[in-house]
Amino acid sequence: MTFFQLFLILGILTAAVLTLRFLRGERSLAIKRILALLAALAAIVAILFPDLLTMAAHFFGVGRGADLLLYVSVIGVILFAVATVRAKARGDARVTQLARAVALMEARLLEQRSEMNKRSDDNGESA
Repeated sequence: MTFFQLFLILGILTAAVLTLRFLRGERSLAIKRILALLAALAAIVAILFPDLLTMAAHFFGVGRGADLLLYVSVIGVILFAVATVRAKARGDARVTQLARAVALMEARLLEQRSEMNKRSDDNGESA
């Protein structure tokens, strides 16, 4: 096992642990922005200096820079997929909570209306 293979495995495990942890609010947004900026900077450097990517690949024991880019991209896609699934699950949970709240409110309104109808019927009969 090469150093880079170990590095990729550790990267995937780290990505899995981080995505299993629920980061809320501003902290999550800041991390996403920093990662997006770093990815953009790395892409610009790779475009301007493609030999650096090949040199980095050789340093990590990967044959070509394109292979290195592919491996790193796979990790990125996995992170994106997990983040998307988690965001959808959070959205589904919010919709479920809202649906329950609306159902309870409707039940209370129907109960109040039926009580008001009973009172008005009782008042109308005694008059």
